[in-house]
Amino acid sequence: MKKIVAYGTPFMDFLVGIDHLPTKKDEGAWIQQTSWQGGGKVASALAAVGQLGGIASMTGMIGADTYGDFLLDDFHYYHVDTSHMIQDGKNAFSVVLSDKVTKGRNILGRPSTSRAYTLEDIDPAFIASHDILHLERADEISHRLADIIHEAGGLVAFDGDGYSEATQAMLPKIDIFIGSEFYYNSLFGEGASADSSKYEQNLATVRALGPKITVFTFGDKGSAVLSDDGYYFAPGYSVEVVDTVGAGDVYHGAYLFAIAKGMSPADSAQFANAVAALKCTGIGGRSAIPNYEMTIEFMQTGSCDRTLFEQKRLRYESFGNNK
Repeated sequence: MKKIVAYGTPFMDFLVGIDHLPTKKDEGAWIQQTSWQGGGKVASALAAVGQLGGIASMTGMIGADTYGDFLLDDFHYYHVDTSHMIQDGKNAFSVVLSDKVTKGRNILGRPSTSRAYTLEDIDPAFIASHDILHLERADEISHRLADIIHEAGGLVAFDGDGYSEATQAMLPKIDIFIGSEFYYNSLFGEGASADSSKYEQNLATVRALGPKITVFTFGDKGSAVLSDDGYYFAPGYSVEVVDTVGAGDVYHGAYLFAIAKGMSPADSAQFANAVAALKCTGIGGRSAIPNYEMTIEFMQTGSCDRTLFEQKRLRYESFGNNK
């Protein structure tokens, strides 16, 4: 099993499930469920890697406050190595409103007050001891980390959630690019994701810029992948959606876990679809991340034993109930 290391910002999420999203002045809504969970793009991806049975490490800054302590404990719950995380300041925090009507989410965020992670904070030997580096931003630190992992013979993966020129410029250094439907539409025009006949052609355009494996996710429709093995569209799974928060992050983690386990790029996409679909059956980005056995059972039968999900729901039900 290949080892995965990630650099990014862990968030503390207060998740609030409501019956509908108020849109009028002075309008209210009923709260149906609350949960305190860890969040963040590569942070939740690593939680998925750990839950599935992979080997994962996180590097970067984390709060030196109650939220930071909670998140460190949560990483340990998922067997994620945090030995190279630095605690400082207040942790990033979000209130995530998930409404029953649209199945969507609205996020109110507060940034971290931690000092900036610097080039001097990087431990090159630690990074080089891994096989895959997962990134969420195209900054100076990410470029340096990518150089280190490449020098060690490893691969760079990137979460292309939102389009940016900086990410486009970094594509030559990215080996596994997993972009969202939003990124796809930013590249190829508003509504372009509705035309599946052009997926292969458009993925080839992105792959020509550098990534050996190019993947785009299209919500419940599925995901498309282009690699040396060719093009494949992995259809999505139908589930009763409770919350889509973290679905993309978990997809990334599941895809990288599958690659680390030796699955093909196409099989990895199908596997990641299943993990992300199951995640959507629970509130937040982590309460319904399945383990490997549950995922295989779901792929084979359409259902799985949900005991683990109930255990995690109770674990996250109230702040501090995380042991």
